[in-house]
Amino acid sequence: MGINAKTMLIPAVAIILLIGGKFIMMSANRTDDKVLVRQALLDSIKASREGRPGGVMDKLSEHIKFNGQSEAGNERDIARYIRQSKPDITVQNMDPEVSGDEAKIISPVTVSMGLLGQSMGQTLKKVTITFRREDDHEWLIFPVKRWKLAEVETTDASVADLATQ
Repeated sequence: MGINAKTMLIPAVAIILLIGGKFIMMSANRTDDKVLVRQALLDSIKASREGRPGGVMDKLSEHIKFNGQSEAGNERDIARYIRQSKPDITVQNMDPEVSGDEAKIISPVTVSMGLLGQSMGQTLKKVTITFRREDDHEWLIFPVKRWKLAEVETTDASVADLATQ
């Protein structure tokens, strides 16, 4: 074996070991779906409070709906809203009901935000938050399934009404 073959063999073996280790970790790391849904919600709430749209956008389904209407294509508006308003969201009941690839949380939700130097908030009495397990990628190449926020429904005034109060 020449020097060129050895220098190419070492990185190739390292990459194979890395990929193999990643697959072993992925199959050994089976966490309860309720825990994964709750964690996705908590991560989104924290990122929202900090005004980090990326942390929220990663958790949104490509087919996100609000009160039955598609919000797909409004990613820029959602990101700008999060960055500017830094909404503080409190979900009182964070225990999801999981059924297959769908999980629902039904709870009162309090939304507070700052807008034009004023702080405003509202408690929505009954909000249904639906997560779905969707295809995603880890490290840009490893296909995985992740829980993503797919739909939010409320019979109360919408969050948009906060800006008019």
